[in-house]
Amino acid sequence: WNHHRDAVVMPLSNPLNSSLPFKPSNQPFGMHGAPACRYESKSSLTLRREDTLGRPLTITDGGSVTDHDGTSASAKITDAKEAHFKDLALGEAQWTWRPTVEGEHLIGVKTVSESRLFRPGEAMNEPLPLEIIQGRRKATTIHLPPPVMINLREDDAPDQLTEKQLDYFRSNGNNALIYIHGYNVDHGEWGRFLDGAKKVGRSQRPVAIWNRDTPATVWQDAENPDEENAPTLNPDDLNGSGAHNWAINMEYQLNRAAGFDGEDWMPYSRIINVSWPGNTGSTDFMQAEFNAMASGRRLVALFQQLQDAGVALNVITHSLGARVILTTLNILGTLQRPNGVDHLFLWEPAVADNALSNDASNDVHPLGLGVFPVAHKAVRQIVILHSRGDGVLGPQESEQRSLMQRAFALTPPGMALSATQTAWDIATADDPMDEFLALVHGAYNKKWWTFPSFLDNGLAPSIESLYSDYLPLTYNDAQPVGHAMHRAQQTRKREALDNWDRLERDILNEAKNLLEPCVECLRNAERPPTYRLLAPLNHKASVSIDMARRYIQQLRALAANNWYPTQKPRPAMGYVGFEKVVGDEAGEARDVFLEQISSPGGKIEIVDQTDWLFSHSGMRIPSQKLFEEVFLREIMEQRLLANSTFGQY
Repeated sequence: WNHHRDAVVMPLSNPLNSSLPFKPSNQPFGMHGAPACRYESKSSLTLRREDTLGRPLTITDGGSVTDHDGTSASAKITDAKEAHFKDLALGEAQWTWRPTVEGEHLIGVKTVSESRLFRPGEAMNEPLPLEIIQGRRKATTIHLPPPVMINLREDDAPDQLTEKQLDYFRSNGNNALIYIHGYNVDHGEWGRFLDGAKKVGRSQRPVAIWNRDTPATVWQDAENPDEENAPTLNPDDLNGSGAHNWAINMEYQLNRAAGFDGEDWMPYSRIINVSWPGNTGSTDFMQAEFNAMASGRRLVALFQQLQDAGVALNVITHSLGARVILTTLNILGTLQRPNGVDHLFLWEPAVADNALSNDASNDVHPLGLGVFPVAHKAVRQIVILHSRGDGVLGPQESEQRSLMQRAFALTPPGMALSATQTAWDIATADDPMDEFLALVHGAYNKKWWTFPSFLDNGLAPSIESLYSDYLPLTYNDAQPVGHAMHRAQQTRKREALDNWDRLERDILNEAKNLLEPCVECLRNAERPPTYRLLAPLNHKASVSIDMARRYIQQLRALAANNWYPTQKPRPAMGYVGFEKVVGDEAGEARDVFLEQISSPGGKIEIVDQTDWLFSHSGMRIPSQKLFEEVFLREIMEQRLLANSTFGQY
C-alpha cells in the first residue's frame, strides 16, 4: 500500500485475501523483531561406496573419522550400503579406511560440492580430509573394480566368472579381453603398495616399508626421479610375481594403448587373466603341452558363459598360451559356435607353424597334438605376432655363433656333449635351460631331443609319467649276449606286452566312458571331463573309439622307437610365422588352406616384429618402439578400437 491521501486500506477480512496460503498475523518476530539464531556445533557424515561405473558397493567396515576436536568416531553400518558417523564437530575431519575387498582400490571421493581423484594407494598412507558441515555431509568413495583371475591350477577353483564379475564386463562396454600367459610361469602373487621409507645402518641407507595388508593389483612405477634419497624399489615387490606380474603389466599396457593417461583411473578397464599350470620345469615342455590342453578344455565353459551373455570377446596369448586357447577354440569350433571371438592375438606362439591347418594329416607330432583343424572357425580374425629375434623359439639371426655353438647346432640327438666344462656350466647354472639355449639356439625346434641326459628332456619323461602305472612299455628285441641277459630280456618283454594289453583296454574304456559325458557337459556349458590316458587328445571335444585306436597305434610306434620321434618338429609359428607353409618355397609343407586365409583380406594376418621384439617375453615390459608398433597400432588402433571395443574406450 502507498501513503497517498486517497489510498484505500482494505480490512483483513476482505474476501480478496481468502486465497492467501497463510493467515496474516501482527505478532512480533522474537524479542528484537527477528527469528532467534540457531547454531549447531555437531553434525553427521554418511558415506557410500561405488565403483568406477557408478555401481553401489557393499560396506562391511566404514573405518573411522577423527573430527576437528580430535574425537574419533566409528561407523554404524546400515544394510551394508551406508556408513553413518554421528556427533562430529564442524570443520575439517580425517577419515581412515582400509579396503576389505582385494583390489577395490580407492581412487576418488565426491561430495555435493567437490570431487577429488587420486592414484590407487595414494590415499592409503595418510588419512583422507573431509569437511564436516552443518546439517549432514554426504560423501561417496569411488573404487576400482577388483582384478579378475581365473585360476586353472586348482581343480576346485571356478572356471567361470561370478555374476558380479560378469555384470562388470557387461556394464563396462559389454566386452572382455582375456590374457593367457606362456610356459614356465609360476602363479605368483600381487605386489605391494609402498608405505614409506626408513633409514638404516651407519650409511643411513633408505629402505622401503611395504604395506602388508593390501595387495597392489595395478601397475606401479618403480622409478623415483623426483625424490632424493628415495629407497631402491624392486619391481616384483611393486608389481607382483609370476602370472600376477604378467596380469598387471599386460593390463596396464593395454589401457595405456587405449588412452589411459596414468592419472585419471576412472576409465581404467580390467581384463580377464588366466593362470594355468605351465610351470613344469625348464625342460619338461611336453608335460606343459599336456597341461595347456587340459587348461584349454576347462576354459570352454568360460567362453560359453561370456558368449551366451552377449559379451564381445578378444584374446591375447603369449608363447605356450597359444596351445591353451587353440584347444578352447578347436572345441568351440566343433560345437558350431562360429566367430564367437572377435580378435585372437597369438604373440610369439609356441606351437607349430601349421597348427591352424584344417587338415589333421599335416600334423607331424608323433601323438597327433600339433594341429587344431577347426579352431579358426571360432574366431573372426587371428593376428600372429612373430619375431626372428626370439632366441627361445629359434636362433637369433643377428647372433654370431662360436665354433662350440655351431657344433651343438649340428650335433645329432643322442651324441654326448663335446666339452666337459660346457656341460658342467649348464648343469650347475641357476636355470640349466637358459644356459643350454645359448648353445643350441632356441628350445622349440629341439623340444623332442633326448640329450644331454641330465636335462631329462624329450618326450620320454612326460609319457612315462602319464603311463607310470603301466611301465615298462618298451623292450629290446635285439639278440642278447649271454643266457642271463636273454632271460631278463624275455621277462621284460612279457611284462611290457602285458602292460600294453592293460593300457590299450583302459584307453578304449576311457574313450567309451567319457564320450557321452563330454557331449552333455559341452551342450550345457559346463566343464567337460578331462581325458587322462588320452591326455594328448584333450584338444578334441570328445574322443571316439576309432580316434582312441589310432592314438594307440601312434603310441606303440613311438614306444618301439624308445620314445624318439621319426620326424623333427615343425618350426615355431612365433618364430617364422607362415613363411615355411605358404608360397612356392614351402615345398611339400605348402598348405593351400593357410595360404588362402592368410591372403589379403583373409581371416589370418601375419605381423613380423623382428625389428621391435628381441626377446621371447619382451612384451611384458615393452620398449617404447614395441609399445607403439604393437600395443598401440596393431592391437588397439587398427583392431580393437576400430572393429571391436576395449572397456569403454
